[in-house]
Amino acid sequence: MSKQQLLRVFLNERLTAAAVEIFGAVEKTVVEYQEENDQLRRMLRLTPEIQLCRIAFAALEISGAFAKTVAEYQEENDRLRRLLRISPEIKL
Repeated sequence: MSKQQLLRVFLNERLTAAAVEIFGAVEKTVVEYQEENDQLRRMLRLTPEIQLCRIAFAALEISGAFAKTVAEYQEENDRLRRLLRISPEIKL
């Protein structure tokens, strides 16, 4: 073989090896991105459930506070009604 042919064979082998190496690195990177995307999708599915729990807890707190406030107003109204029923006796 001539020097040109040997150089051509050598370059073909090196370029093929480099292409295989590059393809392997790209493939590995794609797999890593896919795994990361899967993980992020799982996290997105969990996030609404967490927010729903927080909203439900807040709703329970608010309804409890509202019920307590309503009860306090009812007690105050009952007290005021009892005071209005008392008729003062005025003696002249």
